[in-house]
Amino acid sequence: MTLRVVMMVLALAVAAAVAGSPVAQAQQPGGTLVVQVATEPPGLDLTTNPSSAIAAVIFDNVQEGLVKVDKTGKIVPWLAERWYTTDSKNYTFFLRKGVRFHNGREVRAADVKFALDRAVNPETKHPYRVQYDVIGDVIVKDDYTITIALKRVDATFLYTMARQGSVIYPREAMDSLKTQPLGTGPFTVAEWVRGDRIVLARNKDYWVKGLPRLDKVTYRFIPDPNATLAALKTGDIDVSAFGIGPESVDELKKDPRFQVIVGDTTNDVTLSMNNSKKPFSDKRVRLAITHAINKDEVLKGAMFGHGKILGSNVDPTNPYYVDMSKEKPYDPAKAKKLLAEAGYPNGFDVVLKVAPQYYYTVRSAEVLVSQFAKVGIRATIQQIEWGQWLSQVFCLAPCQNPDYDMSIIGHAEAFDIGNFANPKYYFRWDSPEFQKLFAESQVTVDDKQRRELYVKMQKMLADEAPAVWLYMHPRLVVTKKGVTGIWKDLPLPVLDLSEVAWQK
Repeated sequence: MTLRVVMMVLALAVAAAVAGSPVAQAQQPGGTLVVQVATEPPGLDLTTNPSSAIAAVIFDNVQEGLVKVDKTGKIVPWLAERWYTTDSKNYTFFLRKGVRFHNGREVRAADVKFALDRAVNPETKHPYRVQYDVIGDVIVKDDYTITIALKRVDATFLYTMARQGSVIYPREAMDSLKTQPLGTGPFTVAEWVRGDRIVLARNKDYWVKGLPRLDKVTYRFIPDPNATLAALKTGDIDVSAFGIGPESVDELKKDPRFQVIVGDTTNDVTLSMNNSKKPFSDKRVRLAITHAINKDEVLKGAMFGHGKILGSNVDPTNPYYVDMSKEKPYDPAKAKKLLAEAGYPNGFDVVLKVAPQYYYTVRSAEVLVSQFAKVGIRATIQQIEWGQWLSQVFCLAPCQNPDYDMSIIGHAEAFDIGNFANPKYYFRWDSPEFQKLFAESQVTVDDKQRRELYVKMQKMLADEAPAVWLYMHPRLVVTKKGVTGIWKDLPLPVLDLSEVAWQK
């Protein structure tokens, strides 16, 4: 995977010049597909909940945005056929004509304004709403032309427009967003049987000619890797998208009934700490935890060696990535020394809250418990359901303060270093110095200067340790023989099924 989001948003003129219409390969649609996902979505509204479980079903399948990150990581035109900017502050988008929502109404500029105004509105309570604060005004020029005026230059603005919070939907469908979202995508939501399945049906009026190729997609919720493996072998599912255990990869590669896809993601598995409470408010404790971790052992124990060790919060495919792993190496003796300096010579008790629907969180936690014990940190694993994790740890509204000590989850959003600049993010790390650096990076268009700022930010995160990035979760997908069109790499937490088909 080559995620060139940064370079694309810096080369705006080039991006606009190469903007063209999506190309659909000629193949007759037809057939059904049963897809395993690990977690049932808590709802289906992409705009108020950042859950990757929602994105796997809805994003780019049911709802779409003005632009899109394609399978190579490039930003390409989508509902907007082109765009331009002369000052990197005012972006004018030209909508494709004839694109219709699932209710049959044509998409107009007023719909874009409604959706983006709502994204900016503080009442929306989306955890990533801060990324939309840069939008000053959304101006309708005519039915197919809209200008987005920014408060300041933002080098990642186009990437924000490609995120799940920027999908376009009809105003009249607001009441059904959580259960029956309408959009412009290749599929419609046909059925949701809680606890069992979500069914998508082919949008016969989809604006991309020849797509989608499938008539129906059924998502089944199977959190356990062993149950997923059994479902594959019995033929109950056709695709395991987010749930096959890495220990089964070699076995499945030898089985002629299946094909195994191994690729890259932007999913950085992170050990989070609640920086707003003791002892994690003390930098010495956070650094001690960092030095207590042997990442190689964690990767081996959780992922059987699949994946890559992380040396920074920035995705390694990002041109601004700097490997900081050698600056804070595994060093139990130093960890003990730091704990003693912080007033914890005998360690302390801590609870690791994890969601077992994501198997790697439990496996990683088990390795960490053993490693922490060697430096006197007595960790207990508490497994909670995904909905509880979102409300207690991630602190979705109406939560005011996160209720956790430490946790583990994969952060699937590329280019998410800005989370550390948000003191209300669930890390609860409040650093005015870092916030200033990040704000400066957002308005810096010169690539060399921007890279320097990113190096400073990564160095600061390594020195302050508000969280510990462990490893990149690999893309592990298993399908029945004959399934085509599954993306090898994931530049975003998305499961785009528009081009998936059965071979004839």
